[in-house]
Amino acid sequence: MVISGIVLAGGSSRRMGVNKALLEIGGVPLITRVSTRLSAAADNVIISSSEQDRELYRFLGLPIAADLYPGLGPLAGLHAGLSNSQTEWNAVVACDLPFAPSGLLQYMVSLAEEAGSSVQAIVPVAASGKAQPLFALYHRNVVPSLEEALKQQRSRVMEWLGGLNVIYVPEEQFPGTHSDKHDVLLNMNTPDDYRAAVQRESDRLE
Repeated sequence: MVISGIVLAGGSSRRMGVNKALLEIGGVPLITRVSTRLSAAADNVIISSSEQDRELYRFLGLPIAADLYPGLGPLAGLHAGLSNSQTEWNAVVACDLPFAPSGLLQYMVSLAEEAGSSVQAIVPVAASGKAQPLFALYHRNVVPSLEEALKQQRSRVMEWLGGLNVIYVPEEQFPGTHSDKHDVLLNMNTPDDYRAAVQRESDRLE
């Protein structure tokens, strides 16, 4: 099955204080790290960005889709990416998920192949019970519902997700060992989160 990858890089990074996408872990910008991992599971990769930041990501050499609904958060980024995709299924990863593994994406792709178009999204769920809709697979048929939500200024991702036909993948089903599964859904919002992620990466390499 041919799929596209979409990197969400349009956030305002208010709590971080700097552009999260360009922060480095192991000497590699997060957006590079995420797009590289995504390319292992997807046939092509699109960067979804705000209009004002799109030039910052030209160095990646990847197509960039700018938000059509600026200021409405991840749903706007998801809409921009899916609207520019040519494939039915799309793997979406936010740029602030430094440990998002391509193996889990590939597993979700296998679930999509089995499910067909009757399912609209495949979303992993951490052991804590928290779903991660910004590291997930989406069918292009969700675009009309995205547009409806955005036109009504309803930008809460989980609220929108509640109206879809979703397969939720619990952590115990993630491929790999238990230690591999830990932190794969970790996202970075603050400087403390960033420092913790850098330390985790350092620990992994020791």
